Amino acid sequence: MSLTLSVTNLFLLLGIFTVVVVTIFLFEFRRVRTSLMLRESEMTRRMYQLSILREIGERIGYSLKIEHIIEVIVGSLRRLLEYSTVAYMLLSTSPEGKARITFNLNVERPVHPKFIEGVKRTMLGSLNTLMGKEFTLEDIDETISGTITDPTAAESIGSFFNVPIVIDSSPIGLLNISDPSTGKYRHKEVEILFTIMSQASDAVSKLERVLKIEKGKLNSMVESMADGVLMIDRLKQLSVINPAARRMLGLQSEHPTIFEVLDALANQFDLRTRLEESMEHDKLIVAPAITINGHFLQILVSPVKDESKSFLGAVVLFHDITKEKELEKMREDFTSMMVHELRSPLTGIKSIAGLLTSDKVKTDAQKYNQFVGLISTNSQDMLELVNDLLDVAKLESGKFQLIKKVADISSVIETRVNSFKTLAEQTNITLSAKIDPQVPKALEFDEHKITQVLNNFISNAIKFTRTGGSIVVSAFLLPQGKDLAQQVVEQSLVWPGIKKGIMLGSDALVVAITDSGLGIPQSQIPQLFNKFVQLENAARSEKKGTGLGLVISKGIMEAHQGTIGVFSEEGEGSTFYLTLPVGPQVLK
Repeated sequence: MSLTLSVTNLFLLLGIFTVVVVTIFLFEFRRVRTSLMLRESEMTRRMYQLSILREIGERIGYSLKIEHIIEVIVGSLRRLLEYSTVAYMLLSTSPEGKARITFNLNVERPVHPKFIEGVKRTMLGSLNTLMGKEFTLEDIDETISGTITDPTAAESIGSFFNVPIVIDSSPIGLLNISDPSTGKYRHKEVEILFTIMSQASDAVSKLERVLKIEKGKLNSMVESMADGVLMIDRLKQLSVINPAARRMLGLQSEHPTIFEVLDALANQFDLRTRLEESMEHDKLIVAPAITINGHFLQILVSPVKDESKSFLGAVVLFHDITKEKELEKMREDFTSMMVHELRSPLTGIKSIAGLLTSDKVKTDAQKYNQFVGLISTNSQDMLELVNDLLDVAKLESGKFQLIKKVADISSVIETRVNSFKTLAEQTNITLSAKIDPQVPKALEFDEHKITQVLNNFISNAIKFTRTGGSIVVSAFLLPQGKDLAQQVVEQSLVWPGIKKGIMLGSDALVVAITDSGLGIPQSQIPQLFNKFVQLENAARSEKKGTGLGLVISKGIMEAHQGTIGVFSEEGEGSTFYLTLPVGPQVLK
């Protein structure tokens, strides 16, 4: 009996143990199974999130249109959750510049028309709260697509959630998921959608900031261009115009319209027709120069296309060629003047040569010698003219050469002064030299070329000095870093119009020709060494010559690594000076 009881108790205990083990096993199995299911669900959501972000990256590229991103997300939502409608609202702008709302709703499952109206109103209220605006239903431009509506379906919204659309920290719209069923959406699905939208928005924001920076650089470049630039879009509206274009066209408004541009070009250039021609035939149009507000403008019109070869509009470039036109006129004057200068002595030589064949002249020795002298004079004038032109040509081509030798600059100066004294005395002008004793006797320079410069300076001084005036040729040393004006004072010299602040980087010899003539207006001084300006002045002057002497003199001094300059004051006179580098040992 006791044995039977013991066996029974044993089986009972075994049964209880089995039940406990099975229970524990089932509990653990369910726990592990639940954990695995949660992990699988989490992995599914992660994979969904990654696939959507990858698709967004592939399909959007460098586009800043948030609608493209939303369409990618909306098109893939059914893989994440169930819903009846998905919609988005975005802030937009009408062609007239008025703020509008774009509402796009897709019906996934049949719903009542009032359900759609409820989604619209709910989203509008949330959008107003999000953006701090007061938009109304009249401000909405809506598009409804997808499954047809069902008048028998539920009218009210049971479950919904909104996802803000934010670009660069600024809200621009909402994404909405709605369904008639209640308690439809779990936290995980909503969180993933928030994450996807947030990451997509961040990507667009970063891209937008990069493009803003690049656009800013481009705008700065266009703004600073000397040429006028304007761009017309496909609707023939003015989208870009820089300050240079506004200045050239005489437009006062900072943001002119296309009509103001057309008015400014009226009767000068048919911009509208040229724009249409450029875009229609896809070609660059270079129009003849026109005159606007006293300026010559060359106009170029070119179509603008994107990567897909679609027309975006056209760009118009205004290039100011006024200086080129002035230079062209100077060249014409130069040619005319050269022809005149060469023709005059040639005509004289021809006429005199004809007279020399006359028996009457042949028998008159005095007249014969006089005519021969005139031929020599005219020939010399022609030779000087040709030499000037050759020197300028050599200077401009870089083929100008010096023959430097050691010589006494003081002797060269005194010889030049003595040679011009007779000419100066003819007009009662006093010509003298003042050479500082410290000027070295031996310097290396091209004696012939420096003589040419001094001849030009002295002859010009005599030409433009009034009767009874004076001319002083001075020479002194200027130490490195010392102010030229101070050294002039220490040399007891008076240079009309001299200014402080001129210092040289090395020791130099200064040779100057100071006259008491008419002086030169300050506005004309920068033009003294311009070839075409000098030619133009020479053509108008009663004085003979090409006017190229100063241009050649400047080239000669630059070839010596020296400088040339001028100070002047109207009514008081002028000083033309040159500097020649000297070795440091000279000043010791």
